[in-house]
Amino acid sequence: MKAIVIIGSTRPVRVGGQIAGVVDRIRSERGVDTKVVDLSELNLPPLNEPQVPATGQYAREHTRNWAATVSGADAVVVVTPQDNDGDPSGPKTAINSLYNEWQGRLGAIISYGGRGGGMVYDQFAQVLSLVGPQLDPEGEKLFQSRDDYGENGTFTDAEAAVGAQAAEIAALVDRVIAAMSEKDGAQG
Repeated sequence: MKAIVIIGSTRPVRVGGQIAGVVDRIRSERGVDTKVVDLSELNLPPLNEPQVPATGQYAREHTRNWAATVSGADAVVVVTPQDNDGDPSGPKTAINSLYNEWQGRLGAIISYGGRGGGMVYDQFAQVLSLVGPQLDPEGEKLFQSRDDYGENGTFTDAEAAVGAQAAEIAALVDRVIAAMSEKDGAQG
């Protein structure tokens, strides 16, 4: 079983990597091969392919690499902030850049923010449901307090900041793993 955890924020100062690190640790403890994908390093430009993604005909190397990454995973977890009550451009571009590669995957969304990122959660749940991953019905909305952040804009202690909801994240990971195992058993 392979999973990718996508760091959705591409801002220079962000906490998505810290949250993804906690998710990655929880998955690793459960024996799932996990790869963390940082969209700021992937650097996907907004939809610059000559063909629409549904054709699967990618002329650009960056899109072919992204397609191979998603195709190689059984499950995808998107860790995303809520930006101004909506979706940040990085994960939206990453989702829209592909189509067929999302089909047959399992998925989960972990949103975060001062109010838990509920609006971005709902937006991405709708978009991902259209392109194909079977989403965990609950996902996770992480509520962050200003007290969690240090002067540099990142968490002073990611484990503590996410710790209040670690049990819920672990339950989400367990549900996705169970769905992966069930799917694998049905195919085998």
